[in-house]
Amino acid sequence: MNLKKSLLITLDFPPRFGGVSSYYYNIAKNLPGDKIIVLAPAVPQTENFDANQNFTILRSKILTQITQTKGGILNFKSKLKWLALTKEIKQIVKNHQIEILLVGQVLPLGNIALMLRKHLPYIFFSHGMDITVPAKITRKKLLLKKIIKNAKAIVCNSYFTRHELYLLGADREKIIVLNPCPNISAEHINEQKIENFLKQNELKDKKIILTVGRLVKRKGHDQVIKALPEIINKIPQACYVIAGDGPNLNDLIKLVSEKKLGQYVKFIKDVPQEVLPILYQTCEVMAMPSRQLSNGDVEGFGIVYLEANLFGKPVIGGKSGGVPEAIVHEKTGLLVPPLDVTSLAEAIISLMINPAYAHQLGLQGLDRVHEEFSWREQTNKLFKIL
Repeated sequence: MNLKKSLLITLDFPPRFGGVSSYYYNIAKNLPGDKIIVLAPAVPQTENFDANQNFTILRSKILTQITQTKGGILNFKSKLKWLALTKEIKQIVKNHQIEILLVGQVLPLGNIALMLRKHLPYIFFSHGMDITVPAKITRKKLLLKKIIKNAKAIVCNSYFTRHELYLLGADREKIIVLNPCPNISAEHINEQKIENFLKQNELKDKKIILTVGRLVKRKGHDQVIKALPEIINKIPQACYVIAGDGPNLNDLIKLVSEKKLGQYVKFIKDVPQEVLPILYQTCEVMAMPSRQLSNGDVEGFGIVYLEANLFGKPVIGGKSGGVPEAIVHEKTGLLVPPLDVTSLAEAIISLMINPAYAHQLGLQGLDRVHEEFSWREQTNKLFKIL
């Protein structure tokens, strides 16, 4: 297959952990190794990781220094750094005979694509909030429209995101939907490791409600906390495990304290990749009632729902953004109005007191992940535009 040689420029890439980083990594490793070059930030401990890949990764110190102004237009600490990055990219294009540019972040990196578009066509990726948040600000919205108009193609993570792109004037024929896929393996977990983990975290004999994700407002951790009193009334052994870190941590700790729920909520800030399978394996249900915020912040898809399904666990999500594409209501999990605490509590209780139904949803979710969400099949969608 005669694919164009691509340069992917991204601010998020392993070994830095995160859903977007994993998304780009899996795309890169499922393309022919001689057809993709990745330009990523120079972060600590990259040498061993980079050396073990079947494709070339170049590290740029300048990428780590990129910021955005309050108004949203690209800004560097100095004009010299902007010029240096442009020169660096042009040199890479020449040295590696790059034929097309893949843009990981529409803002700010779409600016670079616009500058080079006369000599190098570009494709950009979108994940939801990178479109919906800047679209709320006139200056950013105008820039987005220009980047969208001049793109050779657009790759997005869900049909929800695709619709948001339509609203900004994107050509329907230019867009392909490439869903995220689970980034972990549901292999057998050593029973002793599970036992040790539960004991160390005082979770033995608890019925675990789990949320995995960055602690930001849209994820709905606060809604689960508010639902806990009703849940505990029916299921005294219930315990809510919040796995992840983020800017909303202190607010959540304060909410738990106000509601006197300290013995029923467990925060696990640092979650190594090897601990995630244990969390999924030991939970009764994975609940993340995401909602769309007034500033446009939204869940574009929700890979954690598929990861929980991969372990045969039922999931509960907020009916907003791209979440209904990650969860098939009453087949792989349940969807609830994201701000309806009573509905959320009822959904969690219904799964925890009816293990047969919960098991059925989890197994159906597992089947769906295997059938529809493999990185190789998703990445194959890129071939027609590369």
